[in-house]
Amino acid sequence: MSEMMLVFEQVDALTAQLRRLKRPAVDMLQPGIAPYDVEDAVAVAGRAPEDLVAMYGRHDGVDLPVGRTLGDGHVIPGHYWMPIAEALDHYKGFAASADLWPASWFPILADGGGGYLAVICDAESDDYGCVVEFLPGEDEHEIVFDSVSMMLATAARCFEQGAYRLKGGFLDEDYDLSAQIADQLNSARRMVSATDYR
Repeated sequence: MSEMMLVFEQVDALTAQLRRLKRPAVDMLQPGIAPYDVEDAVAVAGRAPEDLVAMYGRHDGVDLPVGRTLGDGHVIPGHYWMPIAEALDHYKGFAASADLWPASWFPILADGGGGYLAVICDAESDDYGCVVEFLPGEDEHEIVFDSVSMMLATAARCFEQGAYRLKGGFLDEDYDLSAQIADQLNSARRMVSATDYR
C-alpha cells in the first residue's frame, strides 16, 4: 500500500470516529488539495513530509463557518485542523517571534489559544516529520508523535479505547490513557527546546 493510500485510510478512520460521535467537524471538512499546493505552502518551513502531503490530499482541514464554536471544529480534543492557507498565515505570523518559533516547524492543528501541533520540516534533522506540541510561554515543547501518520493512528486508537470521548457536548481527553497509547505507538516522544531547531 502506498503512503498516500495508508494516510487516506487513517484520515478516514479518524473521521469515522468523529461521525460516530456526531461531531460537526465531519461536515466542515474541505475537499483535499493537490500535492504541489501543500508542498508550496510548506516550503517556507522546509520539505513537506509525504504523510503531511497525503493528509491534506484527503481533506484541506476544517472550514469553521462564522457562528460555530471552535469546539465544533475539533478533530481531536482541544484542536482543530487548519486549512493549509490558514496554517500558512499562522506560520507567517510567527516571523516576528523567530526566537520562540523555529523556522522549520509548520503548524497544522491549533487550539485557538496560541498552542499548535506542528510538523518538523527540516529534512536534515533527525526529527524530520515528527509532530511537536507548541505551547506559548513554555521553554520546552514536546514531540508527541513520530509522524503525521502516527498522529492519525494514535488519534484513532485513542477514540477506539475511550481516551478521546464525548463529554458535555465536546471532545474530552483522558490524559493518562492517551499518554499510554501514544507511548505505545510513538518512540520519539520527549521534551525539546525550540532553540535546538534554529
